[in-house]
Amino acid sequence: MHDYTFDSEYLTRLRARDSGTVAHFCDFFYLPVRNKIRHKSRSEDAADLVQDVFVAALKRIDAGEPEDPAKLPGYIFGICNRVILQHWSGKKSRKDVVDLDAVVLKDLRESADVMLSNELQARRVREILQRLPARYRDAINRIYFEEQGRAEIASDDGVSRANLRLILCRALKRFRAEWYSVS
Repeated sequence: MHDYTFDSEYLTRLRARDSGTVAHFCDFFYLPVRNKIRHKSRSEDAADLVQDVFVAALKRIDAGEPEDPAKLPGYIFGICNRVILQHWSGKKSRKDVVDLDAVVLKDLRESADVMLSNELQARRVREILQRLPARYRDAINRIYFEEQGRAEIASDDGVSRANLRLILCRALKRFRAEWYSVS
């Protein structure tokens, strides 16, 4: 989980259902809450329990809790524990409806998974590119990231297009070898 400092203004915006703050709240807590629930309950119940945690958390936040905004992550995990215990004991409370668009929450959850995966992949791509020789790294960057034409790159580097193709082929071969190697 990334470090983030929660303050009273954040809770105020969350109570007012500021869309950016609600999106951040859902993205920030979705994966940790989901992972905690998956470890302590059946997978078919996980989606419902995650939703129950968010509903209970928003209801309690609307009621003025927690007193110390900096302790919001611990507070959310406490609610998560209570929801899991209620589920285990069979005393699952009725689901309260909170004024949030369920489609937006679903999209936010999916985007959190995708964003995390994309961030990890982008970090890995940068690390692999840094380990490649400068000539290979430059060819991959200019063709795939800067989207420059191959004729332009060959002309700038003073090589033939056939030689550029060979450089790119070797660069991609090394990149793929690094990508698929067990790290």
